[in-house]
Amino acid sequence: MTSRIRSTWWCFASPLAACFLLACASTQSGGGSAYGPPPIPEGKGRLFLEAGGIQELNFFVEDSESGEIVYEDMPRASAFSPSAFERSWSENRLVVDLDPGTYDVTVNTDIKDSVVERGVKIQMGQEAHVVLHLGRVQVLITGGQGFSQIPFLFLDYTMRTVLGRGMTTGELRYFILPVGTYKLRLENSPSGLDEIRSFEVAFGRPTPVVIDLGTETQEGPDSQQQEPQR
Repeated sequence: MTSRIRSTWWCFASPLAACFLLACASTQSGGGSAYGPPPIPEGKGRLFLEAGGIQELNFFVEDSESGEIVYEDMPRASAFSPSAFERSWSENRLVVDLDPGTYDVTVNTDIKDSVVERGVKIQMGQEAHVVLHLGRVQVLITGGQGFSQIPFLFLDYTMRTVLGRGMTTGELRYFILPVGTYKLRLENSPSGLDEIRSFEVAFGRPTPVVIDLGTETQEGPDSQQQEPQR
């Protein structure tokens, strides 16, 4: 409250200098970065990629006619890499200024299927918003004898195609997949069972895939002990 009153007093004392500084300060965040993107450069248009809360992606932009890559950003380590983890805060890297024209946008996910948006039109001085149908998946293992690193597979829903491989980990790690329905299969499960989970990747919210090794028991007629014959 004191600082606000002091700033107002300075505006009355020197309206041209102090009020200008106060106005500039009001547009700055606590980290010193301005709220929102800067103005669109002269002669350019702006591409906004909307990914449901995901702030950074590995993607590139191609000129639709020539096929030339005009922009590329690959900030993410693969979720399968031991060095990959989810940061609590990251700058939005999904805004690109481009020359007017028509472009194709390709996003690399953590499986072999990419997301491609074709024919994105960029007009001078205008913003083009493109929604990317992506979601985040976290694989969680509970129960068992402490934490185990277990390999797993991402498969299509019919289980005919292996889309990707990974390893469970204690780190906060998200896999980015196209929106859709998939199955996950553990390999070499400590429980001795063939662990398979179906899950749906949704836009705008993380999807946890939880596998409880401590409560899995094999049930059925073959698992019951037979009484001895008398």
